[in-house]
Amino acid sequence: MKHLYRLASLLFFLFTYYQSFAQLSITFPTTRAVFQRDLSNQASVHVAGVYTEKVDRIEVRLVPIPAGGSIGPNNAVDTQWQPLWTYPGNTTSSPSNGYFQGSVTAKGGWYDLKVRAYQNGSLLGQETTLTKVGVGEVFVIAGQSNATGIADPNNTGPSATYDQVSAVGIGYKIAENPDLNDPSQWGPWSYSNVKDKVATPEFVHLDATTKLAPFGLSAWCWGALGDLLVERWKVPVAFFQGGWSGTGSVNWLTSIDPSQDPALNPVFSYPYPKGQPYGNLRISLNNYASQYGVRAVLLHQGETDNFANTSQETYIANWNAVIAASRSHSGKANLPWVISRASRYFDRTNTSGPSVNNPTIISAQNALVNPAKQIFAGPATDDIHGPDNRDEVDVHFKGPGLVLLAKAWADALDAATIQTLATPYAALAPARLYPSCLSSTQMRIKGEDGWASYTWVNPLNNNGVNSVASGNSADFTAGTYQLKASDGNGNVIMSPRIVVPASLGTVAATITGNAPLSAGHTLGLTAGDAPYYSWSGPNGYTSTQKTIQMADVSAAQTGTYNLTATNIYGCTATTSKPVQVITSYTSAQSGNWDDPATWTANCPGCIPTSKTNVDLRPNHRVVIKATQNTTAPNP
Repeated sequence: MKHLYRLASLLFFLFTYYQSFAQLSITFPTTRAVFQRDLSNQASVHVAGVYTEKVDRIEVRLVPIPAGGSIGPNNAVDTQWQPLWTYPGNTTSSPSNGYFQGSVTAKGGWYDLKVRAYQNGSLLGQETTLTKVGVGEVFVIAGQSNATGIADPNNTGPSATYDQVSAVGIGYKIAENPDLNDPSQWGPWSYSNVKDKVATPEFVHLDATTKLAPFGLSAWCWGALGDLLVERWKVPVAFFQGGWSGTGSVNWLTSIDPSQDPALNPVFSYPYPKGQPYGNLRISLNNYASQYGVRAVLLHQGETDNFANTSQETYIANWNAVIAASRSHSGKANLPWVISRASRYFDRTNTSGPSVNNPTIISAQNALVNPAKQIFAGPATDDIHGPDNRDEVDVHFKGPGLVLLAKAWADALDAATIQTLATPYAALAPARLYPSCLSSTQMRIKGEDGWASYTWVNPLNNNGVNSVASGNSADFTAGTYQLKASDGNGNVIMSPRIVVPASLGTVAATITGNAPLSAGHTLGLTAGDAPYYSWSGPNGYTSTQKTIQMADVSAAQTGTYNLTATNIYGCTATTSKPVQVITSYTSAQSGNWDDPATWTANCPGCIPTSKTNVDLRPNHRVVIKATQNTTAPNP
């Protein structure tokens, strides 16, 4: 099953990023992304992409994926087609120059995302579809090994059965490859080293061996929990893993400050890297909860504190400090937490098992629970044990025990009425981009103002970890780019991807027309071929049409008409044409009225009309034929 999902993900990736010759490509969101719904069961889904043909407007629609089978229950509601973006964009609302961005509000559910474009009021080509986008539940996991899973390929926990259960499969991309079983190699996992080496999020189905970003080891019980929540809540679910195996509450407390050395592991006395394990949680909140929203942090921890004989007061103080820090560092003042009641571990006097529980730790966990402060009761897991449910020392869950653990979590979330009492945090809007043409091969991309820092990456190179530029704007040649912006809390917001083509093309500006002309006639000016036009002229005249026509002109239309021609990517060319409207004619000689040689008006080929003044010089005689139409157009 996992290979099929990976193949599907690869095929989708290739489809999405190599369909750039179609008129529309969606670059945000990515497939399987899940956005946290609010208490009214809806969320804003931000949508962005690129276009390669002239586009006047773009519409968006979220279409429910049919429920049943591997999809599972699905409460999605069709949004129908809605406006997403209209040309021209500008630096204060929607972008343009080959790039579009907007949002649509959707109810909880699992969707296919569709966009379509219009040109001159007509549908342009086929609609573009991004499969599998969710509005549902997003959880961050914290704790020790019964939260993260263990490095045992024979005890990974089950894959999620339903398609609607997802995770990000790649977390940190560091040059080193530390051995998780050798604490002496853990230095590269320090918070200061990994915080800027978080891969651009790419969601995958939560399979048994998925290493949930940023620091999970396997699906553990979370795939099974996801299935249960899909069944019960009928919306998609995503998990992020911010725990670390073996950690006690003291390790979490002392790693809040990344400049200090955390306390040694209470069981085995090995050191943790600076800023860890708390750093994994902080990164989960700053890098994932910021972009996709979050319902709650799910904490499973307490076994190590059992062994350490941590007092109730100390345990409560430690976790209250961690909870407060998580809220401060994420800028989410009431970030919900769900506390499992877990303590089962082997006794100091008998490390070979069986495990024992610790009423002091359980009492401390119960005391932490305070729904009024958005801290809720999770499952009581100590009673799920024995040879069928845990390992040989009765500590780590396995097989049926992981399924029972998942059910305990699902029951606890329902019992705590998390759906209605835990106030979720919505995803922050992705940073807007404003591209402009510098030359036929170079584009300047500006990020929206107001962020604390700006880093530009190529998401197709080392998962977007390596910086290619900094500052709120940068100049790029052909490639795929993404802005990594951060706010004052360190929350990272990735922009949608933007594709700079190998050639931005060229554009020429030309004007043809019938000026000068007599008053009362129709002025016609036509631009040369280009996707977009912007005219300006006397008395505030403006137009975006290729051809402008003004009937019954007068002196008010005399002046200079300026044209800016723009191509798809914002490359421009300008030109102008002076227009003189002749309002007075003087005879140059005797002759026929309809003979231009009869008149002096600095207007080759022109003759007077009923809207012009005529001055006949002495001895000049002008003949008007009986059928003469003095209002006919100029030659």
